[in-house]
Amino acid sequence: MAKSIEATSKDVHIHQALTQAMGLIDLDVVKQEWDEAEEILLLYCIPRWGVDICPECGHLATRIHDYPEQRHIHDALLRGDKTLLVFDVHRLKCDYCHHVFTLRFRDVVADCTYTKRLAREISNPERKQDVQTLSRLYRIGYKTVESILLKASEAKIAQRQDCPVIVKQLGIDELSNRKGQGNYILVLTDLEQRIVLDILPDRQKATLIQWLKKPAAGIDLSQLEAAATDLWSHYRDAVTDVFGDKVKIVADRFHVMQNLHEAIHKARRQAQKQADTEEERKQLKGLRYLLLKKDEKLTTKENQRLLKLKTAHPQLYALTRLRQRLYEWYETDHSIEEATQELNKWLEDAKELACKPLNAFCQTLQNWQTEIVNFFLTVSPAALLKE
Repeated sequence: MAKSIEATSKDVHIHQALTQAMGLIDLDVVKQEWDEAEEILLLYCIPRWGVDICPECGHLATRIHDYPEQRHIHDALLRGDKTLLVFDVHRLKCDYCHHVFTLRFRDVVADCTYTKRLAREISNPERKQDVQTLSRLYRIGYKTVESILLKASEAKIAQRQDCPVIVKQLGIDELSNRKGQGNYILVLTDLEQRIVLDILPDRQKATLIQWLKKPAAGIDLSQLEAAATDLWSHYRDAVTDVFGDKVKIVADRFHVMQNLHEAIHKARRQAQKQADTEEERKQLKGLRYLLLKKDEKLTTKENQRLLKLKTAHPQLYALTRLRQRLYEWYETDHSIEEATQELNKWLEDAKELACKPLNAFCQTLQNWQTEIVNFFLTVSPAALLKE
């Protein structure tokens, strides 16, 4: 492929302020183009230097060998718009050892499709968004966001050798390397300091036990007080096997609510299948996310839709009230006794609905009741284990 981006020194000068504002080191912006259909800002760039050190012999290489492709690299949002850097790939040939290699740009993460600027922005520890939210915000793939966060975590782990992290609240969570395909990895976090501690290659109980007994260098679990997990018994059993009663197991709030949301989805789908008319089926399908919305976030129109549901489908409406009650239960500063009493009352009211999907959730709640109520034992549960 021939070189496709041509530019003059005037083009570089015109876009110099933008290049500097973006903090580009090895690339110069020479042209802007707005893709109306995709709503993407394309910034065409050229290499600032066009030379590189040969990775084989260490000599300076200046000879262009070829232009094999054009790259489109995700960058941070610019004026709120999704932005791509577009440039020709340059391959150089070393005059000393004749090795052919690709010109490297310090602005781009090696072997990745995003800039270091975007990676820094997404992996900023002050950010509170989850992977899905970041994916929507930056309009990049879920797996790309995961890659950015995992690379940042690995870099932090490597820096801890000389300054051990004393962990008091441990988070245990899983991620799928291939969404929907299993192949899980286990991510271990410090919930107080909001940092990733380590990433394990699988979610097997034996793997976790081995790590808990001998964590990676720079991680001190001697003062561990609580471990937050999803509702997977292997994690609970692994912590108990290693620490006994010394460490309290806390069922992660997000996963508890996620299980309830799934029960509500199943109940809605059942009602949809049993609907008498096609119009009723469409209305129930359109309620999917409304049924899960917190009361304080409902618009006037959405409130009216829910009130109509109270007459048309009283069981679904009752489910929204139970969902809201459980959310408020988490938000209230309970003692353990109060929390247990309120949760038992919630379970009684839920069982009275005689809703099959909800009954399965109630069974999960009973099986994990101690760990769910332990939410109110942690030092700062509201801040660290929020939905």
